[in-house]
Amino acid sequence: MKKGQVYEGRIETVEFPNKGKIYLPEEEKTVIVKNGVPGQKVRFSVNKIRKGKAEGRILEVLEPSEKEIPPSCPHFGQCGGCTYQNLPYEEQLKLKEGQIKAMMDEAVDGPYIWEGIQASPRKEAYRNKMEFSFGDEYKDGPLALGMHKRGSFHDIVNVQECRIVDEDFRKILSCTLEYAKNSGLPYYHRMRHTGFYRHLLVRKAVKTGEILIDLVTTTQE
Repeated sequence: MKKGQVYEGRIETVEFPNKGKIYLPEEEKTVIVKNGVPGQKVRFSVNKIRKGKAEGRILEVLEPSEKEIPPSCPHFGQCGGCTYQNLPYEEQLKLKEGQIKAMMDEAVDGPYIWEGIQASPRKEAYRNKMEFSFGDEYKDGPLALGMHKRGSFHDIVNVQECRIVDEDFRKILSCTLEYAKNSGLPYYHRMRHTGFYRHLLVRKAVKTGEILIDLVTTTQE
């Protein structure tokens, strides 16, 4: 096995945090890939081999898992904010319970009582705090305000239809982006250390409905 080689395989299990395992019998080796779900057959490239361990990057999903469903969020897959929206909530719970139980088994020395995990009463719009980043949609592209693109530290995905927050968050996000564009001021570029807009933080009180909006900038004009 060499770095850059492309293989096909099926994700057998996914360990915390989001580490899918694919066993390649021809290489007698297990490769770790991210952003997949159990049961998917994927095409992937090997991007790291260290101390006998191999990591890869998914290039294409060849066959979906039997348990997959269409995600409710139109940004899913491109945005790096969510991982398992393409699974029914019940399957998400089973997956996460298995991950947590495995970590507990490894951490706890001796017997313990396992009571499982409890489902959330809200499957969408459950976040009461979000931090959005300014950037460009692609290199030298238009101004964006949202979440980092999956697998990227630079590109930003506009997430005006994000499903893990409510309509108030989405309105604030859209209005702030429009305001920033009309101002003509650039976003802060971390590598160049130039620019103005950095982050937008929004927090909403569950009981009172009060909203805190924090627009983080530099002192540059």
